[in-house]
Formats: sequence, C-alpha cells, structure tokens
Amino acid sequence: MDPTTFSGPHLPLSSLRLLVPPLRLMSASMWQVAQQRNVMQYGKLEEFVTLVTEMVPELLTLKQRVQLILGLRARLVLELCRGVESNPAGYKTIQPHLDRIHSCTTHKGSEDKEVEASKDNFVELVQTLLEDSMKREHFFQVRWLTSLCHKSLFQIKLKFICHVRRIQRV
Repeated sequence: MDPTTFSGPHLPLSSLRLLVPPLRLMSASMWQVAQQRNVMQYGKLEEFVTLVTEMVPELLTLKQRVQLILGLRARLVLELCRGVESNPAGYKTIQPHLDRIHSCTTHKGSEDKEVEASKDNFVELVQTLLEDSMKREHFFQVRWLTSLCHKSLFQIKLKFICHVRRIQRV
C-alpha cells in the first residue's frame, strides 16, 4: 500500500454536493478557531480535519494529514500541561489526548518511523512536564516559543482550509 494515499471509502461528487451547506458552516467555524488560535478548541478542529480528510483523502497527503492532526492535538496537550499542577488528576485530564495522538500515528496500518519518534518524544516531554514543575516552568518560559514550529502548522492548516473551500465551490 502506498503510504501517501488513503484506501478508505470515497464519496462521489454528487454526494459531496449534499454535504456542502453543513461543510460551509463547520469550515467557517473551524476557520475561526484556527484564525483566533483558540487552542482549547483544537481538539474539535483536529476531529474536523480527520473527518474531512477521511471523506476526501486527496485534500492532503498522508504526511501532511498526520502532521496537522498531531500538531493540533499536541498544541492542545501542551496548553493543558501549562495550566496543570504536578498531580495525578492532571495526567488523567491529558491522557485521553495522548491516546488520541497514539491512535493517529497508527492510522490505517501505515507506520512512519519519523512520526513514531516524534510521538514518543512528545509523550516523554509531556510526562516530564507533568512530573517536574521546575522543568515545566522553564519550558514554558524559555523553550516554548522556540521549540514549536508554529509556522509549519499554520501553513498546513491554511492549505487544508483552502482545499475545503475548493470543495464547497463544486
């Protein structure tokens, strides 16, 4: 199987036309989330990206899709880490998001060593941030702005939304 393609069910163009009005509403809402960088809603944005790219896999390459999905979920997790104190309840809040990240990296049997390594490093970072308040404070004061590639995540979000708008015009 070619790792850049999705072999799930494809919708015919006539079926996509029925989805355009709700798709317009959802994409407008998600565009607002992306533009305002409303990180606490990135989970919903990630779910929208997943839904749309499963219906129309040509919107993004598999690598772009995984990068966008993981980037959105990771950004949300880091925002949750920023506000959580080092206690078991904090981990319980974050764990479902880490599980979602894990499920995204094992999508449809395609394994990418680079993606797996990124996921493993990210999970390790989150565990460190949850367990060590000094490292957490240092990370968010010093490394936060330089450690994340916000520009590439924004570019992929923009590309995805532009492709969705093209579908709406059909």
